[in-house]
Amino acid sequence: MYMKLCAFRIRNFRSITDTGWQNLSPDNITCLIGQNESGKTSILEGLRSFYTGSISEDVLRSDLTLPEISCRFNVNNGWLSDVTENPGSELKELLSELTTVELTRNWLPDFSSTIKVSGRISEYLDSLENAWGLYLNEVKAKLEKEIEEINRLKSRLDEIMSLKADIIMRANPAAGKGMVGRLFRKSEGGLVERLPADQKHKFNDLVKEEESVRKTLAGKKEIADAGLKYGALLAGLEETDRKLDDLESKLEEYHQKMTLLLMPMDKTEDPEWTKVLEDFRNNRMAKEKLKSDMEAHIAFSGYLMEGRSPEESQMLTLEAMRRYKSQYTSEMLGRKYFEYCPDIEMFEDFGSLLPNRIDLEDIITGNENVEGYKAARNFLTLAKLDYSFFQQPSSRILKQKIENLNNTLTVNFQDFWQQSIGRNNKIKIQFELDHYSLNYSDKAGKPYLEFWVKDSGERLYPKQRSRGVRWFLSFYMELKASAMRSTKPMVLLVDEPGISLHARAQEDVLKVFEDIKDRIQIIYTTHSPHLVDVNKMHRILAVQRDDLDNLKSTTRVLDPLKLASASPDTLTPLQNIMGNPLPSEGFSANRLNLIVNDTGTFYLISCIIQVTGFKGKISIIPSTDVSSIPLMCNIMMGWGLKFAVLLFGNERERKLEEYLKENMFRPGDKEGDYLIVTDPRFLNAEDLLSTLDFKNHVLKTREGITVPNSVYMEEKELPRSFLLSRLLGDVRQGRIEPGDFDEETHENFRYLVELLKGFK
Repeated sequence: MYMKLCAFRIRNFRSITDTGWQNLSPDNITCLIGQNESGKTSILEGLRSFYTGSISEDVLRSDLTLPEISCRFNVNNGWLSDVTENPGSELKELLSELTTVELTRNWLPDFSSTIKVSGRISEYLDSLENAWGLYLNEVKAKLEKEIEEINRLKSRLDEIMSLKADIIMRANPAAGKGMVGRLFRKSEGGLVERLPADQKHKFNDLVKEEESVRKTLAGKKEIADAGLKYGALLAGLEETDRKLDDLESKLEEYHQKMTLLLMPMDKTEDPEWTKVLEDFRNNRMAKEKLKSDMEAHIAFSGYLMEGRSPEESQMLTLEAMRRYKSQYTSEMLGRKYFEYCPDIEMFEDFGSLLPNRIDLEDIITGNENVEGYKAARNFLTLAKLDYSFFQQPSSRILKQKIENLNNTLTVNFQDFWQQSIGRNNKIKIQFELDHYSLNYSDKAGKPYLEFWVKDSGERLYPKQRSRGVRWFLSFYMELKASAMRSTKPMVLLVDEPGISLHARAQEDVLKVFEDIKDRIQIIYTTHSPHLVDVNKMHRILAVQRDDLDNLKSTTRVLDPLKLASASPDTLTPLQNIMGNPLPSEGFSANRLNLIVNDTGTFYLISCIIQVTGFKGKISIIPSTDVSSIPLMCNIMMGWGLKFAVLLFGNERERKLEEYLKENMFRPGDKEGDYLIVTDPRFLNAEDLLSTLDFKNHVLKTREGITVPNSVYMEEKELPRSFLLSRLLGDVRQGRIEPGDFDEETHENFRYLVELLKGFK
């Protein structure tokens, strides 16, 4: 079992400050649309960096903040607890109920990185760390108070000794302090006996206090020793932090220098830079060790202060750490779960071009440095061949098998490449096994594979074909072969696929995506309307800058529910295909072309046709806006196509009705031949749904709605096209059945169908 990528969050990566959590399409194909420089490619590169852990200076933002990239993965219920050894009862309970796991990669100033588990698991681990931290802070406060008291007692002891010496000196003014000290050591009792009564009494009080202080200090000896070690550890941490701050400043200066020089830091051999990196990493390790030692020592000191022996305190410290701290850290679990992360690969344009020929030996030995190795390997994977195939003793049988394979490969390729050279001349892909002639002295007699891309007119090497054919062939083989070879899930990142392809060929790219999506997850960027399926708007993430006129502004990502707020330029690929949302739809000379106000209405009427089983010959043509309907009428008239316009009861369409009657239709024509006007109570298509069905099947929420559905959508600025396309998808997939709509909705559906039936 492996994990499936379902969402991402990218922070501090090029133009991106924070994408927020963005969900990927559940059907494994996600499309990023947006203008140039909006940040689409940065998202792909960010996801790739999450997987590889590698970044360069050019991904840093101007303030040099370091990236943080998080990915969320779907997992089976209970899987996390199964792969986590001895998690402990509380952690196991949490892991058992989770069906997602989040991993976050953070980069450090030396461009190394850590991968940690985040989300609910890290929150749990953090709660343990917080409890442990609170416990340590409480113990530390007591320890520091004890150290303060010990230092006070030591100071008082010094003060007592000084006071005693002063009393003796005053009684024996001829003796210096040195003499007094010597006399104390030899005959303190005799000296004290010669003191005046009041001084003697005062001296004896000091002696008693001294004995008490010394006794107290003796009882606190182990705590005092612990205090000395605490002070040394604290000084070590402070010194290490100071060094790290200094080194981080040097690293930042170096990153700025490399950015200005447009040089990657791993290309420099500056010994000073190497020393800074080494010092930074060593001090980081030293700090982690000091921090761990400090925590253990504080806990140990706490038990000493309770009167425990050093041996017992050590044992109790270990027990406390097991009680307060999980055996796992966020980083430990992050590394463990990352082992199950799907491979995240970036498709390289022309990185897998088929060579004209390649030595069989290079394929067998896996010589990746030879030109075309990757493409040849992909080719043989698709043909399901290995070296044993070429050991066939009969040349005739081998050639026949190769011919059969060529036919199969060509048929499979033509399922996806719909283009023809001329009217019906489709290309074919072929390979042959041959041997070098005596002219190649060093290779004479050795086998090689030769590749061809043929058509009925000529047989050419791959490199002699057009850029578009070469790209698509490379793309097709790489994706199909990767899907066949992959033993674990894979996420394929594709930047601007098919940019050199004809519009029809770009649609073929989508066919390849659809074919492999059950084995490989695809995330791709595009500007092309032919690479966006408007019927699957849940696949779309729109990427744009916060300030469209400033390239220094930050990148913002809009999910399908927020597409309505995207700029017109961002939505260009969608807008370009709004007039033809389904491959099967479009202007028709054999059907009634029914013009409707927009794609949202297109989706809902398509839904009504599905629910009611209406069999009329109608091709629904959505306009991009009500204002575009007159232009579409002119086009229909110019082409001589039969058409009608469906209008609802909102103010704009009522005005359009009058305009069409006065300006568009020829004198003597009946408006009914061109116009289908609904009852005024239906302000827009969604009003054909009852309020209850609108809430249940469109909004999927329990909102209190006191206005018409269309008014509610407009007031709440809801993504109308997306919501109604989702309704159509639910109906077509059987998630919503005709019986799930109430009688009011069915009555309105029948009303509309009767309008369509009555149209001649």
